[in-house]
Amino acid sequence: MSIRLEQTQKQMVSQKLIQSVNILQMSTQELADYIKEATLENPVLDFDERMPEDKDQERLRKLEWLASLDEQNRSYYQYDRDDAEEEKGMNNVAGPTAERLEDALRLQLLGGAYSEKEMEVFEYIIQCLDSRGYFTVPALEVAEVNGVSEEKAEECIAVMRDLEPAGVCAASMQDCLQKQLEKRKDCGSLEREIVSGYMELLGKNQLQAIAKALKVPVTEVAQAAGRIRELNPRPAQGFDNGDLMRYVIPDITVVKFRDGFEILLNDYTCPTLHINKEYLGMLKSGCDQEVKEYLSAKIRQAEELQECIVRRSSTLLALARCIVDVQQDFFIRGEGFVKPFRLADAAERIGCHESTVSRALKDKHLQCCWGVYPLSYFFPKGVSQQGQGEEAIASLRIKQALAAIIEEEDKQRPYSDSRLSELLNGQGMDISRRTVAKYREEMNISNCRGRKAFL
Repeated sequence: MSIRLEQTQKQMVSQKLIQSVNILQMSTQELADYIKEATLENPVLDFDERMPEDKDQERLRKLEWLASLDEQNRSYYQYDRDDAEEEKGMNNVAGPTAERLEDALRLQLLGGAYSEKEMEVFEYIIQCLDSRGYFTVPALEVAEVNGVSEEKAEECIAVMRDLEPAGVCAASMQDCLQKQLEKRKDCGSLEREIVSGYMELLGKNQLQAIAKALKVPVTEVAQAAGRIRELNPRPAQGFDNGDLMRYVIPDITVVKFRDGFEILLNDYTCPTLHINKEYLGMLKSGCDQEVKEYLSAKIRQAEELQECIVRRSSTLLALARCIVDVQQDFFIRGEGFVKPFRLADAAERIGCHESTVSRALKDKHLQCCWGVYPLSYFFPKGVSQQGQGEEAIASLRIKQALAAIIEEEDKQRPYSDSRLSELLNGQGMDISRRTVAKYREEMNISNCRGRKAFL
């Protein structure tokens, strides 16, 4: 047995670094909740809800001015935008009066001559609806769970399937569409035949194959397909599912003035932390060693937490300034003018690691006169542009140009991906056919066969 002296290097991650990384990733609301939990675990920590006083009052007024500045900015820069596009960024939450599907169904059952047991079965069916509004539980299972016969369960399911919206509680998409077809006077047997046996061909827009199989003119199939596409395969669509009620609290606000931009960190929802003066006094008054060690450890934890929060704020502000500096065209002119921007470039500008930028982006939102956007929105990918070497043009601009070309094409002779690539190249965008197909699929646009119109 021998004894050797070896020198090794190990990379150690301190608890303080882990805490700093976790806090950096938190959104404003998550940070507020974290601070309140920390005060419960650490007795020397106190927090005060932020009050917009003194110099903060002026900054808050700037936030309140943002709505009025929206129209001024648009008028000043004479940038015409469609009203719906202007509101898209802000209207991402459901209103407080949004109706829930289950409430609408219960309302329709009120006043019916149903027994208490039948109402229990109805409630069970309502609770088993999936996100589409379909009910896929077998009648036998409904009977066993609710203690009724299978016949009674089937009767209750049939009652639910007659309620509005048409197609609710259907077992499949075919059943849902068939139920809607029954209530439409302008639809007949052809539509029902297509729904029952040719939905896959319809989804691929292969109307000629459907016409050949059913031995009817393709023009009739095209008319029937148009009526089928007017149906709603998701009866729950348009109702509040609970997820829409999540309000986005922006972490950063960018206000445009005539002489530049002002960047505000929206930390008003986060309580301010401070160390309890009584415990500080107890530590200085000469308490026993055990209490002194305990208080010293807790005060050190509190100071580290405060440092992490300050570091998070400075990182977010630095990143926001970097984004505004690079994406000035967006903040002046709006969507469609976002430049390609890499995380590595941002990290180099603000003097940190790329992973730090990635964590700072997580779950963070920025509010400006054009709406509320996730910070990741300002880091789009790009492709090279003719005549400008390595300079890139944002993929968002390409997608907008691609959508505009497809919108104006002859629907009876839609462009292939190769032709779309040629047209985009003619606009100075060096993009291949495969990239066109990729962007088209990301925008949920069908290929030329799927876009072909037969009327």
